[in-house]
Amino acid sequence: MAHAFLWTGPKTACILIETMNANLHLHSRFSDGSLWPEEIALEAARLGLAQAALTDHDTMGGTDRFVAECARLGLAGVTACEIDVFEPEIDYKSEILAYFPGKTSAECSATRRMLDIVLGERKKRLEYYLYWARTIFRREDLTVEDMLKDKLAGTERDMSKELGGVSWSKVDLFLYLKARRLLPTYTTYKIFKKEWFVPGKFPKYKLSKPSVGDCVRSIHADGGFAVIPHFGHFWNDDDEGMELHEAKVTSQLDFFRSRGVDGIELYWYSNKKKTQAINELVEKMAKPLGFFFTFGSDCHGPGTDKYTIDKYSGDFPGFPRRAG
Repeated sequence: MAHAFLWTGPKTACILIETMNANLHLHSRFSDGSLWPEEIALEAARLGLAQAALTDHDTMGGTDRFVAECARLGLAGVTACEIDVFEPEIDYKSEILAYFPGKTSAECSATRRMLDIVLGERKKRLEYYLYWARTIFRREDLTVEDMLKDKLAGTERDMSKELGGVSWSKVDLFLYLKARRLLPTYTTYKIFKKEWFVPGKFPKYKLSKPSVGDCVRSIHADGGFAVIPHFGHFWNDDDEGMELHEAKVTSQLDFFRSRGVDGIELYWYSNKKKTQAINELVEKMAKPLGFFFTFGSDCHGPGTDKYTIDKYSGDFPGFPRRAG
């Protein structure tokens, strides 16, 4: 570990800390990843990471397992999740990363209450799509319970205990229909989305999502930190466009700061050149506004198009200490 001074924003104090090689954006089978939390912790340890976070979509169902396994393997695990948000004021249809260092999921009651609502909405959406899948394919056996068997394949876990923590996604539906041989063999997830959703064979279902402000308030109520993930995606990963419209980018970042967002993620943008270009721009524009920075590769595991746990990490100085 190396030492570094942590520069901070207006609500944090400057302290001398040790930096750690960290990857704080990973997904498991509790959302749309392909590995279980323990398997991800093992990969992180084998890669020599000192700190890692499981950031499943709209759920902390696997975080306690992940943090416990990290501790067993000798690295620091952080309780976390990635929360879907919608902010019409700036047309932001993405996520906020929530981190709760030193806490268990049970200690994040405000965030869990918000996630319970979102998970319920995700399950309703899945049931809606399955209704149409049963109608289209004339298969009455296509059910959430049957999908869960696929989700838990190869494990001996109690399905009833896992059901509430699973964050159902369109990826799950794609994999399920493909496993049941109801989609052509050439179908990728990208093709599936285009043919079935935008618009497609399934009638549209609008998923209710919290605003940035509501999300941040829940995270802060639990003593956590709110971080913007993959900000370059907001600009279609176009570093030249971001640089050309620097004033607009700064205005967007200022909006997030005004809503209480604490940090911004430095991210793996598919290749080294693009990653360096976008992250340098993000640092330059976000640092004067008081953001701190995390590092994340957004790994979804083997067999996905985001098997990136070994692609990107960084010397993370730790989460800032709040003043007072």
